[in-house]
Amino acid sequence: MNKRTVLCFLVFALCVFYSSMLNPALGQEVSLAQQVFRKHNRTLQRPDIQEILPQVLEGLKAPETQARLNPLTINVVVNNPDLLPRFIPDIEPRFVALLKRDQELKNFLRDPLVQRLLQSPAAIDALADLLGGRCPATARLACTTNLQSGNAFSRMDSNTRG
Repeated sequence: MNKRTVLCFLVFALCVFYSSMLNPALGQEVSLAQQVFRKHNRTLQRPDIQEILPQVLEGLKAPETQARLNPLTINVVVNNPDLLPRFIPDIEPRFVALLKRDQELKNFLRDPLVQRLLQSPAAIDALADLLGGRCPATARLACTTNLQSGNAFSRMDSNTRG
């Protein structure tokens, strides 16, 4: 083998290795919901958040709410939670109270990745599936691989896995 062939093979091998490190299901892209879940697992698994998050996520999917969701609006509401009912009239009051006092929740909502997710009803559904211990249909192979290895739901009780 000449040097060029060996070099090409090594570059190819490194690319395959790097890809498999990012996502155990080779060739399948990690969804936005999975990225948010991995990055903010600690916040998302808190009992006080889990208690109210499903209703909040459902409310964010409404077309009239989606029309208003953008990073500027989200940041304004995070900085002044009392404005939240103006944007989402049926918002859970406990969420507004929690947002007023919880810096970790504020940091979560200020994350550009989370803000992108909140602007997509499909991504919201996928995150809700992950929070419920279910694999979203759009990423079933990667999610199932993570479920089997315990990576994606390391903090969840095995009884909640689906």
